[in-house]
Amino acid sequence: MFEVSPSRVTIGALLAVLAASCGGSPWTPGDTEADYAAVDLAAVAPPAPVVAVPEPRASVVAEAAVARVPIFRRPGADDPFVRLERRGVFDEPRVFLVREERDEWLRALLPMEPNGSEGWIRARDVTLSEHAYRIRVDLSGRRLTVFQADRIVLRETVAVGQPGSPTPTGLFFTTVLVEPGDPFGPYGRYAYGLSAHSEVYEEFAGGDGQVAIHGTNAPSLIGQAVSHGCIRMENPAITRLARTVPLGTPVRITR
Repeated sequence: MFEVSPSRVTIGALLAVLAASCGGSPWTPGDTEADYAAVDLAAVAPPAPVVAVPEPRASVVAEAAVARVPIFRRPGADDPFVRLERRGVFDEPRVFLVREERDEWLRALLPMEPNGSEGWIRARDVTLSEHAYRIRVDLSGRRLTVFQADRIVLRETVAVGQPGSPTPTGLFFTTVLVEPGDPFGPYGRYAYGLSAHSEVYEEFAGGDGQVAIHGTNAPSLIGQAVSHGCIRMENPAITRLARTVPLGTPVRITR
């Protein structure tokens, strides 16, 4: 199983990439909880619902073993439709959530847009591991639950996306764990980047709209729909999460 090893980056680097994930305005010293709540709601139709598919009891995670992993539309195809670098922007390992194994090929959920993108990977281009963790986020109940097999190991109230910029629904997975330079900033002590992307913002604050689960410096807003798509947790909760679940953990988000 992967060890949970957060990348240490400055808050500036985090804002350049994961700020888009939260869809919020870049934080500056002096921001208050009221600043987070006072956001204009965009008149945007919610994304189409995603049909839920039960997760397996054990998750298979593929980690890139070559410099650039070729991704194919089907097993045995000659040409890949995309190649993904072995390391991510924070030098984290590139991981994929495996959905099916067929001979020497793996069908995997990809860390890219559009949400729910899948492709086929050659087994020789990755290394495999298994773990029993999964995360479920109930948007209407404002609840995040972590399971290890069928056992609940963490259950927390969270803040979610506001109506004009909702948190996307579907099956995703954790792609990177970042430790911000300022543990008292808007991202709190840790931030998990997800394979999910905003369905409202194609780009924001220099990033590509990636959604994250992260801490907060506005704990009084926990339990509300106030973010631009990210899932916010209180700092003790995100700290426990960061010490528990590995990269490649499935994250099922439902309404």
